[in-house]
Amino acid sequence: MNKPIGSIMNKDVYTCHYSQTLEDVVKILVDKEIGGLTIVDDDKRVVGFISDGDIMRSVAKQKTRSIFGGADSVMVLYDDESFEQKVAEFKQRNVMELATRKVYCVSPDKSIEEVAEILSKKKFKKIPIVDKDGTVLGIARRSTIIRYIFKILFELPLQE
Repeated sequence: MNKPIGSIMNKDVYTCHYSQTLEDVVKILVDKEIGGLTIVDDDKRVVGFISDGDIMRSVAKQKTRSIFGGADSVMVLYDDESFEQKVAEFKQRNVMELATRKVYCVSPDKSIEEVAEILSKKKFKKIPIVDKDGTVLGIARRSTIIRYIFKILFELPLQE
């Protein structure tokens, strides 16, 4: 039996609009206690994804690095802003500045097994479920599949 992911997907999907700020996004992540948001357009089609990891990378201390411009030119980039300065500056930035724009999505008829493989191989924690037009229908998280595994394990009759 190849049960489709649509049968177990989470239908309550937290999203944000592509016009929202990073301040808006952080508020949603904290309020909903989640680690990422699917970004949608006016028609609820997926246009990006932002995770708490994307946000962490933007405020984390960056190593000083040299960029060679050819011949004798060298540019050295320093990270001399405080953590608080970085946070203050990023508040009003648009979510799409940090978002992943190439979002891997699956249709609701994709098998649970196939989605588990995608999550595992690509090291994703979640994947949006979309219709043929790219409109968000739900989301599958690793925890969604783990709960399904648990259900199978404890609802199957014992084999003799």
